[in-house]
Amino acid sequence: MISFGRELKNYEFASKREFVMVSGNAYCSSSLAGNTRKYHGLLVYSNRVYLSALDELVNGKRISVASYVEKLCDDGLKHLQVFNLYPPEFHYFVDGVLVRKTISFDKLLRIRYDVLGEAEIKVYPLVTDRSFHETRKTFEFKQKRIENGFEVGSLRITSNMDVCENPDIYWNVFYERDYERGYECVENLYTPGFFYSKVRDSSVEIVAEIKAGETENTNEKEGKEMKLKKKQIRKKQKNKVPKSPIECLELAADSFLVEGAIYAGYHWFAEAWGRDAFVSLPGLLLERRKFGEAKDVFRFFAKRMRNGIIPNRVPNSYNSSDASLWFIYALSKYFEYKQDREFLSEIKPYVEEILFNYPESDVARLDGHLISVKACSTWMDTRFTPREGKPIEVNALWISSLDFARKIGLDLHSPEKAKREFERFWNPEKNCFYDVIDPLDDSIRPNQVIAIALGLIEKDKAVKALEIVKEKLLTPYGLRTLSPDDKRYKGKYCGDESYHNGCVWPWLMGFYIEALIRLKEPREKFRFLLAPLLEHVREAGLGTISEIFDGDSPYEPNGCISQAWSVAEVLRAYKMLQKCC
Repeated sequence: MISFGRELKNYEFASKREFVMVSGNAYCSSSLAGNTRKYHGLLVYSNRVYLSALDELVNGKRISVASYVEKLCDDGLKHLQVFNLYPPEFHYFVDGVLVRKTISFDKLLRIRYDVLGEAEIKVYPLVTDRSFHETRKTFEFKQKRIENGFEVGSLRITSNMDVCENPDIYWNVFYERDYERGYECVENLYTPGFFYSKVRDSSVEIVAEIKAGETENTNEKEGKEMKLKKKQIRKKQKNKVPKSPIECLELAADSFLVEGAIYAGYHWFAEAWGRDAFVSLPGLLLERRKFGEAKDVFRFFAKRMRNGIIPNRVPNSYNSSDASLWFIYALSKYFEYKQDREFLSEIKPYVEEILFNYPESDVARLDGHLISVKACSTWMDTRFTPREGKPIEVNALWISSLDFARKIGLDLHSPEKAKREFERFWNPEKNCFYDVIDPLDDSIRPNQVIAIALGLIEKDKAVKALEIVKEKLLTPYGLRTLSPDDKRYKGKYCGDESYHNGCVWPWLMGFYIEALIRLKEPREKFRFLLAPLLEHVREAGLGTISEIFDGDSPYEPNGCISQAWSVAEVLRAYKMLQKCC
């Protein structure tokens, strides 16, 4: 489904296309033109980079690509003929010799070189040991020569090729994407030596892994049942080549399921985030009928709840005013799919705890019948979008939570009174909804779409608001976070200032489409809305969907290359469109 050919000769094209393979809390990732981020690495475990890259030569000619402060070494692209994604497979042609490099990853990294013809293969492993948020300049590794390879710190690298121990440093490796983002972007890499072999019409391989004992603490967290589920998922995915963008996203969806939680994104959001998990859960799991995995996620976060607050980020971040409400939202979706009385009995006390404690918490309080929140505690969480007061989507989720609570026999607050007070959000001057009230914020933002999708808005107002959203916020890749008419609008991503002040977020497309469907709008209005996002699986993070896009054309992708709620809401929207269209 995802393959490239001669366009790979172009460095800009190849470097902007990245792959990520995930196995539990480990991943393997790079661009098609080598590492362009400090987050890239062939073996990244628990957000630490161990094996950064390989320097590869065939008959003395380099087929790998790397960037240094002094120069770009991209001669390898001259030899690259074809790339296939499933699994990552690079085809080279060097001096009449065909070499196919295949990467497989299941915490154990295996790179295989199949050679048609006769060639000398030489491979230098480039090693580090650091957080993926950092760079490294100096090394004090304990290196040990072992049979068929090396042990360098926590990393073991072996091969069926010959081994030459020859420690050295690769100086001033440059990461272009980190430079563009304004972060530290230069480091040194260590090599313990190299592997070499003369090969004729056969294959050689390199295997890298974290040494036994280094992973035990993490693995102990996984119960036998969870390990079995993960093994079944991997077995099902093995050798599966998706035939459509939706099948690509189905595969990507499983990459976010880690140790009973949902990780928010790759690379730098590879952690369990409460808000992201429960926005994502309906699309990642419920639409795909993975109810057992969904219950695991509810349990994971429920047992970490503190005084009615679901953690924004595990383990100790309790600063989200909406994660608890998204938890109930996802629960309500679960019970729409499945009548599960046993699980309801198990999970109901947590809903009660939220409804009892959340309205008097440090991040949210009940003011009248609506929720007022602390600054920077919603999904728009930077200092440039404080949204202190009563945000529209938080209160829509609050009312939705009260409706669900009543259905399961909990009646702590009145949804009817909250709905009457919610009418204050209507802004007749702009024919849409205030983003926040008390104090009033008339910014035209996409959060009103969530309220419409949840069915809280009368039709005439909803239709008017969606017309404004379409005119000011809709793009091919999702909804802008702010109208271009606003003086604070930033059409190009430039960090936190633009993050929620113009950047496009794909996940909002799910709620936009749901709102259109709820209003029974003509299907011609929305049946093709997902086409650009489905095509995007070939453009940045291959087989997946980016976190954000620029607000201005040509809508360049930015942020994480693979974001859970982007994938989830596109999958959910696709399923909704299938049902109604």
